[in-house]
Amino acid sequence: MKVLYVCRVFTGLESSLENGDWAPTGVPTIYKVMEGLAASPHDVSFVLAARGIGADYDTGWQARDDRDVTLSNFTRPLRLLAGEGRLPSWLGRFRGPFTTWRHIRELRRLYRELRPDLVYVDRAHVLAGAILARRENARVLFRVMGVYPSMWDILRGTRLMQRIERWAYRAPFAQAICTQDGSGGEYWMEEALNPATARVMMMNGCEYPPAAETPDPRLAAIPDDRVVVLFVGRLEWNKGAEPFVEAILALPESHRDRIHAVVVGTGAQQAMLKEKVAQAGAGTRITFIDRLPHAQIRDAHARSDIYVSLNRLGQLSNANLEVMSGGHCMVISDSRPENKVDIVTRDLIPEDAVVRVPTDDREVPALVEALAALADDPVRRARLSENLKAAAAAFIPSWDDRVADELALIEDLCRAPGTRKAA
Repeated sequence: MKVLYVCRVFTGLESSLENGDWAPTGVPTIYKVMEGLAASPHDVSFVLAARGIGADYDTGWQARDDRDVTLSNFTRPLRLLAGEGRLPSWLGRFRGPFTTWRHIRELRRLYRELRPDLVYVDRAHVLAGAILARRENARVLFRVMGVYPSMWDILRGTRLMQRIERWAYRAPFAQAICTQDGSGGEYWMEEALNPATARVMMMNGCEYPPAAETPDPRLAAIPDDRVVVLFVGRLEWNKGAEPFVEAILALPESHRDRIHAVVVGTGAQQAMLKEKVAQAGAGTRITFIDRLPHAQIRDAHARSDIYVSLNRLGQLSNANLEVMSGGHCMVISDSRPENKVDIVTRDLIPEDAVVRVPTDDREVPALVEALAALADDPVRRARLSENLKAAAAAFIPSWDDRVADELALIEDLCRAPGTRKAA
């Protein structure tokens, strides 16, 4: 079979491109499937394209020329398409649209040259995939990495680019795959895609990280006589970092010296949150850690008693799947049916496995109450941990199984007879 695999230059792939050595970080949904395809006996052509500054799919990789590269530890060559850095800066905001159309033209040329059985495109290249499906009768697999609020806005927006993306989503794709991260992708696909497009939700896999050889000294410095509450994630509005810090600052006097918070992550709210903690005189009650290597994450889990996730986009992220499979006492945001968020999470995780807090005005006081109660009840913490680990084992696959399922789907699509008619 022949596959043309197209995705953007994710930030987790940038260091590999810069160093010439395949050592991706983050985006396991992407790089593990790429590795599986590269190791297969099939004829697979890989294209990575940089996207413009300011887009949802930002990248700092701004090479000026398209080129073919070979990376150590990756068995296939990669075709790299330059982004806005290829075009003169005086084009201003038009560099983005020009880059998109240049990529489409190049991908259409590659399709005609290679004549693959399947074209695999991510959301950053949905317009290219739509044109190939509609104008070239290509069999296209559309890969969605979860759903963001802007994707819902596209379905109802009146701006030109929103209308164009809506047209692209309605293309006659052979298949759509969406990551089951709790963000409501199944509902979005139902509304956004062509009714004839087959679609499937896939839960990401999980490999609980091994412990690091040497624990991070910042973790080792946390007082041993405190109940440790851990938050890991980007310090952005959609991850809920601010209400987490506000809840720690609002703990009753009786618990302020009994609970120690650890915040791991960087982001736009970092300086503001640190300033808020400093103004409250709470610097000894909260430890901020910018970054931890993946091997140190397990140490952070082991050092903590309670893990809190207030992710507004869904509770089944890769980081949370690791927490769940490891078996930890976990506090999470409740489902928001009005936004289609975490409806499936409620079905998968029973009430006796996590503590849920609302995302409305009651969020901070509810989190304060939950943390104080859990700090006082180690038996309940242990019971929640055991129940969560048991629940997770029933719905979180290994990465090997997860990748095998996607590769099997790709092979089935390549073997399917005929092509889809243009629409």
